[in-house]
Amino acid sequence: RQWTGLVLAGGQSSRMGRDKALIELDGITLLDRAIELLRPHAKEILVIGDPEKYTPEHATVLPDDLPGKGPLGGLVTALKHARYVRILVLACDLPNISDRLLIHLKKDMVGDVDAVVPRHGEFIEPLAAAYHRHAMDLFNRNLAVDRLKLSDALGRVNARYLDLVPGEEGWPAELFKNMNAPADL
Repeated sequence: RQWTGLVLAGGQSSRMGRDKALIELDGITLLDRAIELLRPHAKEILVIGDPEKYTPEHATVLPDDLPGKGPLGGLVTALKHARYVRILVLACDLPNISDRLLIHLKKDMVGDVDAVVPRHGEFIEPLAAAYHRHAMDLFNRNLAVDRLKLSDALGRVNARYLDLVPGEEGWPAELFKNMNAPADL
């Protein structure tokens, strides 16, 4: 099967005070770390962000078609422009996502499923998930009325949830820890 990998690198980074995508962790930027994680799983890698700011070696940078519409706008931009109908999405500020998670997401994207989203307890992780282009029209309806929460958009499509518990069954305890503020580094 053929997949597009998507890194969401836009966003304001207001709490961090600087561009999260360009922050280095262990000598590699968060953007490049996300691209490297996706590369074995996708034939094409897209980055939604500013092409003037980001020039990754193994990805195509696209400006957001719908600036100011948050991750949902970036996801719809990618679903529209991706070469393949299945997309693995990763926000650049989730540096602990594992190869194992991506394998599970891809495996569960079968039949008429529009999205596969990790869930732990009452939390879902729509920015480390898999999506099918079928979801685009329904997501666009949410964008049209400024309902920008991905959790709301997922309620409109055939979403499958991958239940797991960080820290158990071999999953890293910090699997979904995101880098929002300098204290998170």
